[in-house]
Amino acid sequence: MLGLSYDGAMRRDGGSPVRRHSGGGWSSLKEIAGRAAAEAERQAIRLALHATRGNKSEAARLLRVDYKTLHLKMKLYGIEARAFRVP
Repeated sequence: MLGLSYDGAMRRDGGSPVRRHSGGGWSSLKEIAGRAAAEAERQAIRLALHATRGNKSEAARLLRVDYKTLHLKMKLYGIEARAFRVP
């Protein structure tokens, strides 16, 4: 039986990506989904800040989240609004 590896290559041993996490570089589907969701959040925040030229209030409205939520996510991901402001 063939299984997919983390990088998309076929594995000949049919091993489970869930079981080989620590040594083999495999991650659970939940971990992969969590990383993908975090990256999607980062990208959405950056796009909103770019569209609003760094205006956090407007970006929060665009994203349909509370201002404080946006502020906390920006802090979590190390995103600074001033990087999107046009001089």
